[in-house]
Amino acid sequence: MIKVLQWIVRIAGLCAILLGMSFWAGPGIAPVSVHMAIGGLVALALAILAIRALIDRVRMPVAAVALLWAIATVAVGTVQDWWIGAGNHVAIEVIHLVLGVGAIGLAEMLAAAMTRRASLA
Repeated sequence: MIKVLQWIVRIAGLCAILLGMSFWAGPGIAPVSVHMAIGGLVALALAILAIRALIDRVRMPVAAVALLWAIATVAVGTVQDWWIGAGNHVAIEVIHLVLGVGAIGLAEMLAAAMTRRASLA
């Protein structure tokens, strides 16, 4: 299950980043709702990895941060249009990109730690 979630984050994360960057370049290659659904999938997979790590007591501080990170990623993505309308266009886009890339990194860290622990058991 860990490897499946890890690959979901890798593939969906790359797709979400590419779609998001296409919006920066112009009208985008897909509707925003597709980007949001894919990003939600990344956040969900990260949250599942984080909860599993918390249950298994693997890298608990990282797991707690990852769970909060997943929530923050969805929250920022959801209200991004409202913030952009307030005039913070570039800053919010960069923050959202950092959250997305960070979600991928956190998922990789948790998956690696859980895989190592499973191989030692």
